[in-house]
Amino acid sequence: MNDAARTKADEEPVVENQYLSRLVADWVVSTGYEDLPAEVVQAVTTFVTDHFGVVLVGTRKESSRIIAGLASQWGARDGGCTLVGLPGKTSAPFAALVNGATGHALELDDDHREGTQHPGVAVIPAAFATAEQEGKSGRDLILAVALGYEIMIRLGEAHLGKSYLCGFHPTGTCGSIGAAVAAGKLLGLDAGRMVSAIGLGASQSAGLSTFRSNGAWNKRLHPGHAAQAGVLAAYLAGNDFRGPSESLLSPEGWLQAYAYKGEFDVDFITRDLGTRWELLDNSIKVHACCRFAAPIVDATLEAVTRENIAPQDVAEISVGMARFPLYRSLTEPRQRKYNPTSVVDAQFSLPFAAAVSVVKRRAFVEEYSETGIRDPAVIDLAQRVNWFVDDDAEHVWPTRYPAQVNIRLNDGRLVQSRVEWPKGDPENAVTREELKDKYTKLAAAAIGAAKAESSFATLQRLAEIDDVRKLGAELMP
Repeated sequence: MNDAARTKADEEPVVENQYLSRLVADWVVSTGYEDLPAEVVQAVTTFVTDHFGVVLVGTRKESSRIIAGLASQWGARDGGCTLVGLPGKTSAPFAALVNGATGHALELDDDHREGTQHPGVAVIPAAFATAEQEGKSGRDLILAVALGYEIMIRLGEAHLGKSYLCGFHPTGTCGSIGAAVAAGKLLGLDAGRMVSAIGLGASQSAGLSTFRSNGAWNKRLHPGHAAQAGVLAAYLAGNDFRGPSESLLSPEGWLQAYAYKGEFDVDFITRDLGTRWELLDNSIKVHACCRFAAPIVDATLEAVTRENIAPQDVAEISVGMARFPLYRSLTEPRQRKYNPTSVVDAQFSLPFAAAVSVVKRRAFVEEYSETGIRDPAVIDLAQRVNWFVDDDAEHVWPTRYPAQVNIRLNDGRLVQSRVEWPKGDPENAVTREELKDKYTKLAAAAIGAAKAESSFATLQRLAEIDDVRKLGAELMP
């Protein structure tokens, strides 16, 4: 092929269907920090603070150690990006990978109900690594995270809470696009290059829900991979690596590929974009288990505290929820849910969540540790837990995650408790003091109590930081 022919062949082809990716890209590129409502800035500051606390404690997990070790071998050892809670720095893609996977190791990271995903562990590591690499400010980081969250969440909502039914984990499949948006915004991509970044991120979407079969760690990898993929997509697009002109809405596009029986609704992505912020419905987790199990913990804790119920008082516990969290996450395979052999088994176990709430009256890191999940008293009580589909919960799924807990006592009494809004949901939000308590407890394990206190204060002033690399220094031991 001669030079003239090659130039013509390499020209951007004319594509009729450029609607959705371009619309999203235009909005991302045109939105500035001044366009963010005050409540969005505050919410993102909370999400970033919470995220780093969870990452810091996550460094203690074996899965995190393995990924960080590989990053140290393969990544640039003199890179400019922080491995949160660990010594040394690396390149932006590897920092995003490690921080994302580490943040998901304890099931304590934030969660969006209707998007059925964990946006923080995909978007924030990509944004933070890129911001450090580029020397960006706290405001730049807040803006990028807000945009990444918003697009990632809306993509999850568009699948109507059903992508799980195809076997996909939306944190992974939506996360690579949200991460690409956040990283691309920090790189200052124009609309055309942002379209490419979105397409390149979409092409790297991945994540299967196979972890429940044996307590595997692939779920922890999903957000790390998504964050890394987003960074790669944004930098490739910034260097004019061509992505598809329409990657989201087409017969072979992302929405169709990850949809259950072809069911999706584009309106969730486009409706009120820029005027209604879906990220404001994001939740902060206070229990170290699957978000679907959180209302079980809340309802059980309310009942045992109110009636001062001891484990030996309990004859039987029955839990009512929507069909999906029951049968797709919390009760199968049955033997592993009643007798967890790994932390992942326990994190996704309805019987364990109810039993540990009675026996320990909390469900935090220690309760979901390798020793905590084998407590004989908890396992014994778990054998007396059963479940049923709650019709009211089924009706509101996935916009809400209610749970009904009925505790039958040995004296014949029935104690009941119902939670409509689990603790941490916007309708039952954590306070600043509760956020600080969670952050400092988690962070102290990695960087010590004094640095946990000072880094919390710095994170709460995120919008005032002129260079986020200063923050990185506070998040290292």
